[in-house]
Amino acid sequence: MNIKRKLTLTLFLASSVPLIIFTIINLLFSQKIAIENALADNFKRAQIVDEKINGLIERNMYGIKSMARNPIISSYDAEKSKPILVESSKVYPDLSFTAVTKLDGVQFVRSDDSKSSDISDRNFYKSALKGQDEVVSEVLVSKDNGSLITVLATPIREKEGGIVTGILQGNIELSVLNSFVKELSQDNATVYIVDSDGKLLAHPTKTLDKPEDRTDLNDFEFIKKGVKGESGSEEVVKDGKSMLVSYVQDKKTGWVICAEIPKSITVEKSIHSLINTSLIGIVILFITCGGVFVLVGYATKPLHILLNAANKISDGDLTVNNINIRSNDEIGNLGRAFEKMAVNLREVINNIKEHSERVSSASSEMTDVCEQQSKVATNSAENVNEIAEGSMLVSSKIDKINSNMNILDSAIKDINEKSDNVSSAVQTASSYSEKGSKALNKVNSSMVNIQGSVNDTSKVIDKLGEHSQAIGKITEVIKGISEQTNLLALNAAIEAARAGEQGKGFAVVADEVRKLAEQSGEAAGQVSALINGIQKETENVAVVMNKGINEVNDGSKVVNEANSYFQLIFKSIQEVESNMQEVSNAIDNMNKTEKEVFINISDITQLSEAVAGETQGISAATEEQVASIEEMTASVQSFSDMATTLKELTDMFKTN
Repeated sequence: MNIKRKLTLTLFLASSVPLIIFTIINLLFSQKIAIENALADNFKRAQIVDEKINGLIERNMYGIKSMARNPIISSYDAEKSKPILVESSKVYPDLSFTAVTKLDGVQFVRSDDSKSSDISDRNFYKSALKGQDEVVSEVLVSKDNGSLITVLATPIREKEGGIVTGILQGNIELSVLNSFVKELSQDNATVYIVDSDGKLLAHPTKTLDKPEDRTDLNDFEFIKKGVKGESGSEEVVKDGKSMLVSYVQDKKTGWVICAEIPKSITVEKSIHSLINTSLIGIVILFITCGGVFVLVGYATKPLHILLNAANKISDGDLTVNNINIRSNDEIGNLGRAFEKMAVNLREVINNIKEHSERVSSASSEMTDVCEQQSKVATNSAENVNEIAEGSMLVSSKIDKINSNMNILDSAIKDINEKSDNVSSAVQTASSYSEKGSKALNKVNSSMVNIQGSVNDTSKVIDKLGEHSQAIGKITEVIKGISEQTNLLALNAAIEAARAGEQGKGFAVVADEVRKLAEQSGEAAGQVSALINGIQKETENVAVVMNKGINEVNDGSKVVNEANSYFQLIFKSIQEVESNMQEVSNAIDNMNKTEKEVFINISDITQLSEAVAGETQGISAATEEQVASIEEMTASVQSFSDMATTLKELTDMFKTN
């Protein structure tokens, strides 16, 4: 892989890793932000519904209070009050009807033509009579049509700040709440209302016309919190699905407005957004890598020029010049330095060629010196001939020495062979000893197994003894039963003789006989079981005993095997002793031969002294000659090697 691709791939990986990390972090944060936004949106929806409910209550409560202050209403004139109530229904269409009620609790006059109702049992009536200025009732079932309603009530006073003489009520049918929740239940969000008792009051998809249609939601913790007056947002599980819920309590009614959305939808939206962002990032990444690929190609072009120049130099072509790299960066500096290096290298090669010619001239001079030394060597050869005559005598002595040394060598070889035999015998003895040790170990193991078998046999025999005792006891029981059976049989015979109407006594005796017979049967069954157990244990004894016999046989074989091995060891030791005796004899022979060698060496010493006198004359000339020849030989060899090497090196390069 070239540097262009390497740089592009490196940049691609360096860019991909941050993109992947950014995608993962963005996924986590986008999910978190999406959940937070969904909860905030839910809370906003709940607040909007709360504002609508407050507007509904405040708007209609204002109308109720305004009518209650009207002197005509407080005068309880039915004919004059009726038109006012009817007109108010047109001004406040959310009120299904309005009514005036006196202290007796029966509606005095209504805006509609329905029959007056007794409301003395209603809490809103009692609260208004106590002087509470604004009363919003709990969720009620209308006595007129059975629909769900809430009642707005205010006291009617004799005069401003005076005593309460009655109340004015206005009923709101709670079906109006459905429009509130439907309007805000959009984009997969669901808004619903729960009353102060935790029961469903309004839902965008559920019909709640009857009280029994209302679902009790008190099992959810967030409903309990909302009923207590808390507001907030949290994640809950409803019907097996994770939901994001926000809840707000309406302070006037005590109702809880809830808004929820499935968490999966919220997360899905964030993932879609992340995918789009990631795709854009990937496209940008590939576009960037394409641009980098082009730029890297432009940047690496000077490197290819340098590479071609370097290849030429490596092939010996030093004519490289004018490397055309005009950039002022590091690569441009490298090109100029490379060109300068090629010029310097050409100069070095030319200098080497000049010096090689000088070396060749020096070699010629050395040849002349060697010719002079050759003459000196000729004179030395004459003296060496005289030395040769003395060497003949030395040679005859050396022959004797060689003969004796051969004898000595033979003896030494004999010693070596015997030593090898000793070593082999010792190794054999060691091997047999090891096998004998293993055999003894087997004997020991077999003996342990035999001991275990004997122990097992002892236990089995003990069990047989216990069973035998039990059989004895059962036998005694059977014997006692047999005796009683005989007595009863005798009594039965006597009673039978007396027969007649006294047959009942015989029946009693016969029953006793039957019971004893059953006991005899049970005892017989136990005896049978014990006998079977004894048989099995007996078989086990046989197996264990056979095993013990086998172990004993194995132990015997192992002992015999160990015995044979130890006999072999003994024989090996005897062989060692015999070989050692032969070694001793060989050593004696070697000592005798050594004496003769010493005598011959003495003769050689005398001859060497004579030769030394003759070689003194040669020594001075030879030493001078050797020193000169060695010096000249080294110089000539050095010059010759240098010339050869320089020629080979310079021939590799082309400088012109």
